Amino acid sequence: MRTPAKSAFALLFVLFFTLCYYTWIMVWSHDDNIATWGGNLLSIAGSLIAAFWLAGAAKRTLGEKRIFWTLLSAGCFNYFIAELIWLYDEKVLRIDPPSPGWTDLFYILQVICYLTAFVYPFIRLKKSYGAFKLIFDILIVMTVAATFSWHYLIGPILHEGEVSRLTVIVNLAYPITDLALLFGAISLYWGARQIFEGRLILFVFLGLMTQAVTDSAFLYLLSVEAYDSGSVVDPFFILSLLLVGYAGFIQRSETAEETIEKEEEAGVERLDLVRVVLPYLNVLILFFFMISGSAGIDAFTIGTGISILLVIVRQLLTILENHKLLLSVYRKTEELELSEERYKSLFEYHPDAVYSLDPDGNFDSANAACADLLDCERGELLGRSHIDFVYDDGSQQLENYMEPVRSGRSQRYEGEIRSLTGRISTVSVTHIPIRVRNRVVGIFGIGRDITENKRNEARIRYLAYHDALTGLANRASFDAQLKDTIRQAGESGETFAVVFIDLDRFKNVNDTLGHDVGDNLLISVAQRLRLCIGEADTVARQGGDEFTLILRNVDGREGARAAAQRLLEALSPPHPLVGQEIVALPSIGLSVYPIDDDTAVGLMKKADIALYQVKYGGRGHHRMYCETDPSASRKFLLEKDLGRALEEDQLFLHYQPQIDSASKQLNGVEALIRWNHPELGLVSPVEFIPIAEESGQILSIGHWVLREACMQAKLWSDAGSPIKVGVNLSPRQLHSSDLVDQVRGVLEETGLNPELLDLEITESSALEHPKLVLGRLNALKQLGLTISIDDFGTGYSSLSHLENFPIDKLKIARQFTSKLEKRQVNRKIVSHIIDLARTLEMSVIAEGVESENQAEILRSIECVEMQGFLFGRPVPAEEIWPMLRAATDL
Repeated sequence: MRTPAKSAFALLFVLFFTLCYYTWIMVWSHDDNIATWGGNLLSIAGSLIAAFWLAGAAKRTLGEKRIFWTLLSAGCFNYFIAELIWLYDEKVLRIDPPSPGWTDLFYILQVICYLTAFVYPFIRLKKSYGAFKLIFDILIVMTVAATFSWHYLIGPILHEGEVSRLTVIVNLAYPITDLALLFGAISLYWGARQIFEGRLILFVFLGLMTQAVTDSAFLYLLSVEAYDSGSVVDPFFILSLLLVGYAGFIQRSETAEETIEKEEEAGVERLDLVRVVLPYLNVLILFFFMISGSAGIDAFTIGTGISILLVIVRQLLTILENHKLLLSVYRKTEELELSEERYKSLFEYHPDAVYSLDPDGNFDSANAACADLLDCERGELLGRSHIDFVYDDGSQQLENYMEPVRSGRSQRYEGEIRSLTGRISTVSVTHIPIRVRNRVVGIFGIGRDITENKRNEARIRYLAYHDALTGLANRASFDAQLKDTIRQAGESGETFAVVFIDLDRFKNVNDTLGHDVGDNLLISVAQRLRLCIGEADTVARQGGDEFTLILRNVDGREGARAAAQRLLEALSPPHPLVGQEIVALPSIGLSVYPIDDDTAVGLMKKADIALYQVKYGGRGHHRMYCETDPSASRKFLLEKDLGRALEEDQLFLHYQPQIDSASKQLNGVEALIRWNHPELGLVSPVEFIPIAEESGQILSIGHWVLREACMQAKLWSDAGSPIKVGVNLSPRQLHSSDLVDQVRGVLEETGLNPELLDLEITESSALEHPKLVLGRLNALKQLGLTISIDDFGTGYSSLSHLENFPIDKLKIARQFTSKLEKRQVNRKIVSHIIDLARTLEMSVIAEGVESENQAEILRSIECVEMQGFLFGRPVPAEEIWPMLRAATDL
């Protein structure tokens, strides 16, 4: 597609080329030989450029347009051949080109190709609006042009002396073809705007007009013997070709879809003042020349001229007035048609049932959707009462809705209708009064079928309070029912029990037999539970394999215990599924209102605690909350709440300094996790980390610690105080298959330099699967970080494995550090650890240093890197900043 910049450049080229032609013949006007050489070569080049531009337009278009541009290109190419022959005769043979001769043939062929190209738009012209009037306007202009051509060109040719008939025919061919070009130019400009873009037609028109006028001027100069080769009219011939060629240059590419003709829109043709005025202007020009050539001017001549002028002015005013009236009528007609089409579209194509009723409620009209809703033909509805379709004796209620509409007020309501085939549908109906001169003459109605919507709403309401698999109440329904039961029991003094049931080893069923068998097992359990409870009781599925019950009117704890036993006996027998007996023993925990608690949250939590102790105390039995162990309750609470600790930002990090005791310089920090429990306050890592390990939550917690510590280390580094941060890896993390990817991802996410991260592992976790751990540690080392053995000396390290592991640092356990002052053997153990580290080219740091005496002993055995309360307790990151600044100042 031609860009605007390319199109503008091509137009400038046309103008520049023509200017160069003029400049050449003006500069060399004193030398006819050089002037004609330049003129001939420029003519050849210009015609060839135009031919190529038009050939390109033919390549980019399809169908009849391709033929149009191809013929124009052929015309320019014929002109190119004629110029070559002219150059050969004039410059090679050094003779005047003979006439008639080959040059005449190809010049005339050019015009014939042009005229053939105009056949396509001229044929299309007769299909367009106002073509008959347009042809008459063209004939008027052509009559004037033909008159001048006859007077100045054709007549003198016919009265020439003795010349051959062929010479006369050839000489007559030029003015006649000029008239033909003029005819083609006007026809194309006035009649082909619906076929070609306006600017294309403009440049073709300018090119044809330029050639017709230039050739007429050339013939006139020849007839009066005033033409010489290299005349000022010569460049205009090439300009005409280049203008036509430029039209081809700016022709955009077309696809097959774009060639499909669009239906011509009805409308009023825009008033073209040039087209209106030009025929009358030509008549005036012809009249002027007629008067100027007459013997004299008398009163009749002047009167005739004025009368013609007044008639033309009156005719133009009439045309303008008629055009305005036509526009006004067209606009009014278009508004009426548009209004009618809008109403028709709204009525006929509306997806809802649209109809109108007379004042008595009988159908006047109905669209196709209304007929489909009532299962009948549209003609069957006309004259029939709408009451006939009201379902289940709702006519009286409908009349209550219809009365306000008859009084002039719109109404909207929902109801059920019965079609002629008996199909029942729920519809939302809007009735609007039809007012004519302030009188209600009918009712306009729109009915939307909302049957499926109502079904979906009922389904949604059901699913909102029921479990989709078992059909039992769900958690939301159970919570609402429990609160309502507490309110009723508070008023009546009733005692009831809240029961939690969990199926033992249900995961094994899913993993070994498939989830479809697991689903069938849950359905079987739900059916047994329904049979075990009374009408006033509630059973719900909490999710997974957990069920909850409300057992009403139990007789204290003993009654609740007896109910739990019945549940246990009902659920213990095997479930016959998929051709085999599946055993799923239940663990049952109970709490009793109001003995154990009088709130919904309290009862649920205490029943859950009782269930927890059943599961960790042998499974397959039941326990009351009053029978639970308080310490186990705390462990259960921590395990339950640990999952929410990350989500609710209850976990945070402290950092303990690691010091070079000789220089007092801060070498690094160790990240230590803390938990601020909302009920229990600060919980020690010694208490909750084993729970996290056991429950598997340590993986998500460990990833969080790693990310938080790296983010903090990045902040210190960006502030100009880079410091190494130690992060502990749990055994589960170390053995996790995606550990390396997790560490790499955290480093990339935070942007921390890997050299500032130290991962600490324990001896026991490293030696549990030594080959696996070795490969994982090597992969971690490739990331650029360092690895330390934490609490070294407390496990049973194998020196052969220790030598193979890529360890950078040994951390001496606090068990040895704390006894340095009391037992000489501990000093020797620590000394041997330091010697071993030197041998393995590892560094050493002592943990748990709490006194200056311990520090002095460690310095004496060449352990200067230390960590402990003597140098700083674990503190928030904000309190590390002063130590970093102090280290920087040093």
